[in-house]
Amino acid sequence: MANKKIMAWSKCTFEIGKTGENDAMATELTSIGTIKNQSSSLEPSEGEALEMKATGGETVAKEVQEGGFKATTRVIEPTDELETMLGISKSGTDGETQVNTHVVSGDWSLKITPKNVGAKGIKAPKCSITYKPGWDEKEGNYADIEFEILKGDAGYWYSRFTKKA
Repeated sequence: MANKKIMAWSKCTFEIGKTGENDAMATELTSIGTIKNQSSSLEPSEGEALEMKATGGETVAKEVQEGGFKATTRVIEPTDELETMLGISKSGTDGETQVNTHVVSGDWSLKITPKNVGAKGIKAPKCSITYKPGWDEKEGNYADIEFEILKGDAGYWYSRFTKKA
């Protein structure tokens, strides 16, 4: 009898929090907002390749270093609270928000939870965040967020968990 496959597709939730001591997973996580349909992915990045060639172009040695992982998503109409939490904006006068930088500092934890019970999600205790805000006539305000997953003191990139009911 085959096991039923429960897919981790469709609506997902991205939550972040400041990485804990010794690169531990954050204990308090906050949703980053509404995710655009089919905008999220987790992909490996290629590591550096070292290669030595002899005369005539013959490869005599090659070594590929371990790459990393990057999770990406697009947030629809990101909130002022998200930008404030990431440290890129602050409240100004007359209810306006002042964007001071687009660089997110510090280490962050990421949890991606799938919609379907029984599907696999991920927890990455240590990430570097790149925040790219944008606007256009078709999509309105949005932010493309990249999470470069870092292998910290925990000794692993990320863990997988099964969503419970």
